Amino acid sequence: MKKFFAITFNKFIYRNIIKARLKQVGCNFKLGYSSELINPKYFSIGDNFYSGPYGYFVTNKNNPVEIGNAVMFGPGCKILGGNHDTLYKDNHMYFNKNIDHLQSYIIIEDGVWIGANTILLSGTKISEGTIIGAMSLVNNYIPPYTLAVGIPARKLKKRFEKRTDLIECLSNVKSKYLFDEINETYKLFGIEY
Repeated sequence: MKKFFAITFNKFIYRNIIKARLKQVGCNFKLGYSSELINPKYFSIGDNFYSGPYGYFVTNKNNPVEIGNAVMFGPGCKILGGNHDTLYKDNHMYFNKNIDHLQSYIIIEDGVWIGANTILLSGTKISEGTIIGAMSLVNNYIPPYTLAVGIPARKLKKRFEKRTDLIECLSNVKSKYLFDEINETYKLFGIEY
């Protein structure tokens, strides 16, 4: 009965309240039941967004979140935007309200799939078509069309072994990336075709 109530509340009430408060939102927005999205005015979300249940998404004005089209989150994922000034010496960090200089972002491009129980922190940029393995922690740049796992997520592998498969996918999704551009980026990470 409790699960039924959570699903019903999410679908008919909470999801619509959050959707109305987001900075920007596309069509087909599905926030999983028993999920929270704190400070929605700092989130921009594209079309066809899906998150599984038990998500927790929070940020602040200094760390806006941009989520592209066709992005999926597994259950239990977290976005934790923001940080504390570790050099603050006037009192305990709890009392430091002047953190405007701690600006960053979280960017998730089109077609990304985030595996279950993954955490995304400030400074994250996950490029188009990337898959993040379950229970990873992301706090840096992840190149397009890769598989990334770990804490922090650094172990990278190409999504497509054949270059023709990647080229076909880029064409099918009308990607902003060119094959040569992706391959040059791969070289920086020690992977290439």
